[in-house]
Amino acid sequence: MTAGWALRTAATLEEANEHFASLEAAGLLGMVEARGATTLYFPDRVTGLPVDGTWEPVPEQDWNAAWMATFTPVTVGVITVVAPWHERPADGVPLVVEPAQAFGTGHHETTTRCLLALQAVPLAGRRVLDVGTGSGILALAAKALGAGTVVGTDVDEVAIAAARVNAEANGLDVAFEQGSADRPNGERFDVVLANLDTATLSALAGDLAACLAPSATLIASGVSNERIDEAVAALTGAGLRVEASAGREWALLTAQG
Repeated sequence: MTAGWALRTAATLEEANEHFASLEAAGLLGMVEARGATTLYFPDRVTGLPVDGTWEPVPEQDWNAAWMATFTPVTVGVITVVAPWHERPADGVPLVVEPAQAFGTGHHETTTRCLLALQAVPLAGRRVLDVGTGSGILALAAKALGAGTVVGTDVDEVAIAAARVNAEANGLDVAFEQGSADRPNGERFDVVLANLDTATLSALAGDLAACLAPSATLIASGVSNERIDEAVAALTGAGLRVEASAGREWALLTAQG
């Protein structure tokens, strides 16, 4: 019996995410990137998708078991991300994240680099905004590391629902709201996180800059090494001073107003 279908593509996760809205409308269940190629999961085969690839059936008995067997805890600095079925580590800062609900389990290089950068800035009592929060992992990490008010936003209501579930699982008070970087009444934050694809980051550069309080820090990723100049130009054009560093495949950008 088939529990679903996997579309094996040559697209990177960033490229697939550029079509996220239409993929979600077609019934997308989740996406996994390995070695620069992305597999998209659907309940049924779909025609007319904006991404090409090869369809493979996913046997029912393998669906959850295979996912649970391959999902391993990941440690980034003092933070260890685990799934609900894993034992929480006694040391460091454990975070429970339900996989496959929304992007952000700590395994992708963009998330890893943001988590490391987040641990390098003072957070105690500070106000943090996480734009495009996905699973909520960065917002939850900020709160667990001592931040004061933490807000996570995402245009996807499914992601917001997943983030709220993860907040409850960790006992962390984070406000998750459907939306983006445009804050009411000119609300500003000491740290702004933006793990977004390049096109979205560039389009939101002005709003992200407007969210920064004096001496605040923007931590951004989701930008492939090949598109660093594009993202830097957008943030610089918004009046920010930007530092960018290439990673294995994905860049980290930090900026101040």
